[in-house]
Amino acid sequence: MHSWRFFSALCLTLAMLCLPLTAAALDGVTVVLSEEGGAYAQVADKLRAALSQGGATARLPVRVMTLKEGDALRADPGQLLVAVGTGAMEALAQKNLPQPMLSLLVPRAAFEKAGRQSGRLGDSRNFSAITLDQPWARQFALIHHALPGRTKVGILLAPNSTELAAALSAAARAAGFVAIIEAVDGEAELLPVLKRLLGESDVILAVPDPVIYNRNTIQSILLTTYRHQVPLLGFSPSYVKAGAIAAVFSVPEQIGQQAAEMIQRLAADRRLPPPQPPRYFSVGVNTQVARSLGISLDDEASLNNKLKRSSEGEP
Repeated sequence: MHSWRFFSALCLTLAMLCLPLTAAALDGVTVVLSEEGGAYAQVADKLRAALSQGGATARLPVRVMTLKEGDALRADPGQLLVAVGTGAMEALAQKNLPQPMLSLLVPRAAFEKAGRQSGRLGDSRNFSAITLDQPWARQFALIHHALPGRTKVGILLAPNSTELAAALSAAARAAGFVAIIEAVDGEAELLPVLKRLLGESDVILAVPDPVIYNRNTIQSILLTTYRHQVPLLGFSPSYVKAGAIAAVFSVPEQIGQQAAEMIQRLAADRRLPPPQPPRYFSVGVNTQVARSLGISLDDEASLNNKLKRSSEGEP
């Protein structure tokens, strides 16, 4: 009898060890930053603050470390890994640790690439993200409200983003737009392709593709669109400041808040939800660029409210 009880207890213990780690009790969060400071630190600060609030069962300890410190991470069933930025996500995915992992401030294309390379794509219970990419419907809603009457939307895609073309075209049609999509195979082709696209479009929609939109190319892109008198919609406050006429984006604190809500549900449901776009967002406008292009824009608060009503299905 004693040996049978021992055998049963051993089987139960082994079964528990073999359960997915999301089924284990969540006792803490380890945040790995791609770089110190800036937007990455702001996300971590908001996450720590949000997870320290509420009742005792809702509070979770949050440990924040740099990417270099993350090299020492080992398997820990009670921890959730949070990678902030593409660098941290790629490094942690390569380590292939068994604990669940949530990535923040990453383009969807980069997340899917890291998932394919690590073999974790499709296992959303243990490998998920809040991507940088705003929903296409939200992007087209901004064009509708900010630039009424402009229906031909030009979009540049790099080779690693061409799979987005079908989704972009479908979202454009659903919103009453025509998406004119051009592929750019390399930086040398960027401006010639952009100039051709500008001849067919009355607005350019930038997508968060670092191959096309990066610190080396953004000024040339903005100057070229400005000279052709075609407004460009960006995807971050820095792009609006640099010369994009408007953008819908999520600030680090909004991403941190959404991540905290996902983690609190994970603590209750024992699984991460599928990858998702930002839920909370803001709108920025560059009134100086709008005036230079002879365009009358609503203010940021008005556009933000219109987009929120659109998200809720209101006209």
